[in-house]
Formats: sequence, C-alpha cells, structure tokens
Amino acid sequence: MHLKVNFYILISKEMTYLKYCKTILFSLSLWYIVFVSIVLLQIGIVASGEALWINELYTIKSSIAKSIETPKLVIVSGSNALFGISCKMIYEETQVPCLNGATHAGLGIKYILNRAKFLIKSGDTVILPLEYAHYKSNNIPGSVLVNYVLEFDPKYLISADLAHSIRIITGISFNKMAEKISYKFKPQKSIKTHYKSKNINVFGDETGNLKSDITEKHLNELTVLEPDQNIENYMKNSHGLQTIKSFISWCNTNNIKVIATWPNTVWFDVYQEKDREKFFESIKSFYQELKIPILGEARDFMYDKSMFYDTRYHLNDVGVRQRTQQLIDLLKPYLKDIKNYK
Repeated sequence: MHLKVNFYILISKEMTYLKYCKTILFSLSLWYIVFVSIVLLQIGIVASGEALWINELYTIKSSIAKSIETPKLVIVSGSNALFGISCKMIYEETQVPCLNGATHAGLGIKYILNRAKFLIKSGDTVILPLEYAHYKSNNIPGSVLVNYVLEFDPKYLISADLAHSIRIITGISFNKMAEKISYKFKPQKSIKTHYKSKNINVFGDETGNLKSDITEKHLNELTVLEPDQNIENYMKNSHGLQTIKSFISWCNTNNIKVIATWPNTVWFDVYQEKDREKFFESIKSFYQELKIPILGEARDFMYDKSMFYDTRYHLNDVGVRQRTQQLIDLLKPYLKDIKNYK
C-alpha cells in the first residue's frame, strides 16, 4: 500500500512537471509567433535613411553592371572601396571596363558577397579589398543588415540559411519596431540620408568626398580615431574566412577570376607590433592557400589621417587618387586576359 501511494505521488509530480513544461513551451512559441508576425508586418516600411541609400547604391550599380557586355573588373567590398577606389581612373588608364560595386561594410561579408554575384558574370575579374572586420566575422547580423533586408530585400530571408534568417528577423530593435509600427498610423516623414546617391558616377564611384568639403565635424571624427581592434593575432579560422572561401569557389566554378588586395585605412604605429603583423600574415596565408593573388602589402594602403574624409575607411578625393594609382600599377600585369586591355 505504501508503495502504491509513493507511485501515485511520483506520477502526479511528473504530470505536473510535464504540464508546467508544456505551458512554458506554449508561451514561448506563442510569444515567438507574435513577435515574428509583427516583424513580418513591417517588411517594406522604409524608416532608415541608411537603408534607403544602400538600396539606391545597389540599384545604380546593378544598372551599370547590366550595361557592360564585355568582361569587366568589379570591386567588391564595404565602403572603403566606395570611398577609396576610382573605377573611372582605372578605366581611363587601362581601358578595361570597371564597376565599383562596393557598398556598406555594415551589411556583413555574407550579404555583400551574395549580392556581388548579381553584379558579375563569366569572364569578369573581381577585386576584393575587404575591410578587416570581415575576416573575423561571426555571422551575427548587425542593425544595418537587419534594417536593409526587412525594408528592401525580404527575399534574402528565403535564400539565406535558416539560422541566418532567424537572426535577421529577431535582430530588429524594439525602438525600430515601434517606429515602424507608428508609420502604419501616420504619414511617413521624408527620409534623410547622410550620403547622397546622386554623388555616384557612371562607374559606381563616390564623388562627394572632396577634401575641400571636409567640415569641422569630419575633422573631429578623424582626430579621435584609434587603431582597429580587429587587426590583432593570427587567424586560423572564422565564419568570415569560410564565407570568402565559399565565394571564391563559386567564382572559380563560374569562370570568374578573383584578385585580393588590402583595404585603405588609417595608419597607426601599433600596426608594426608583432601581434598585429601576425594578423596580416594570416590574411596572406589564407589567399595563398586558395591560390588567389594579393596585391601589395597592408602597409601600402594605410595613410595619414589627412588623406581621409570622415571615417577610418573613407578617403577624400586626394587620397582616392593616390590609392587608385597604386592599385593600377599593381593590377596591370593581371589585366592581359581581359579583351579590352591594350
């Protein structure tokens, strides 16, 4: 009898525990469904000037890419190349068609390389002056990618892997969510953008980064810059490296040549330290193992702050000319296979 009582007590406790777990699971599931539904309802509501600017960039650059029928050079990276390399200069000196396909580093390496596939075709040559943070990417989407995908490219959620899509959907901030919900009930204000797509020329280059237009605010932003903390220690593996490797494999399969180089950024003396140099060595080793040429050395494209416009990666027009000429000199031996090069 005593054993029966204990047995019934045990069963009762287990049933209570299971009921509790089911309640918790149901509540979490319901909360998630409600949250995702609210997020999905906001798709297409434009509330970010930054996202609007990025979309205009892709629209312009996609149009330029479609207009070039012959093999071309395509620059792929975040904004260091947008504000650092002149495809106009490259074309004028080499007569090789060139598209500056660089956009915004905040989109993340996975998205940048995925969108690059729509700008290139068989016979093209891709130049990768990727920002240093991309090599250490952990695949966690930032606010720039979250806002852009939900506002302008929701189809990406279908093409991306499930984990990445979930991270994007759940990555929207509550403030941004509330802001977008309010747009459902009142007219949208005009969206202001920090940069202007009207400054993009027919080669995809930014032309508004004039040294003569640098403001006191820009100078202050440059003055307080510190060394990039991504530039440290030897990298053996990362999600960023695997993403780049996968993109290069895709290019090889589709008869697209890849050439790597270094991003333009501010020089700091600490980059000469051993731990910092190991980081650059790891990037070189990475491309060497993939048999991808890398143009120059990291130091070649690091400049004094006086060459920059408003961030550690944005050169002014004087810096752009110097940086681009250096790239052209290193690039010429690799252009012989492109039909238009003379």
